[in-house]
Amino acid sequence: MDVSRPELLALQPGTAGVLRVLSGADAAFTMRSIARLAGVSHTHVGRIIGSLVEQGVVYDEVQGASRLCRLNWSHLATGPLVELIRLHSRMIDLLRAELTSWELRPEHASLFGSAARGDGDTSSDLDILLVRTDGVEGDHPTWRTQLYEAAERIRTATGNHVAWFDISRPELQLAVDQGEAVIEEWRRDAVPLAGVELDEVLGSLE
Repeated sequence: MDVSRPELLALQPGTAGVLRVLSGADAAFTMRSIARLAGVSHTHVGRIIGSLVEQGVVYDEVQGASRLCRLNWSHLATGPLVELIRLHSRMIDLLRAELTSWELRPEHASLFGSAARGDGDTSSDLDILLVRTDGVEGDHPTWRTQLYEAAERIRTATGNHVAWFDISRPELQLAVDQGEAVIEEWRRDAVPLAGVELDEVLGSLE
């Protein structure tokens, strides 16, 4: 799936943007506010809101010169639509649950790359940094089995391949000492998944 905007699997970008705004707070929004927050033209928002009102998913009312809109949380379709909007968060939750269930847990795990930055697409891998705990070698049978089986489960759940960046503390130390550019990418973009925070791991090496 599109790792940045997985809701586009079933929703048009404009509709997804409008629903994201409306589902972000239990409040009414003006058409102008929706257009600004969703990054959609006022005219396009008008068409989207019109369709959602017709379906009963959105309530609207005129107050003075403004048209106020709010999500109808009691509608049968609202829950499934909001679940689509929150698919990226559910993907992160899936990765966290997977990694914290391992018998041999990493000292640190985080998502980085396009899936973390929000500029990926359907062809993007899920790039996951794993810092192994001292004493766990990369060829440990249990560790290798975990990587393989987890990648298969994640692929089944998301449609995306996993690219493990599997590293030991000494290897991480070497990358820090050599000023590898990827270290700054991790600091900037990494989404924590399991174990201690990345800054704590890096700080212990400096």
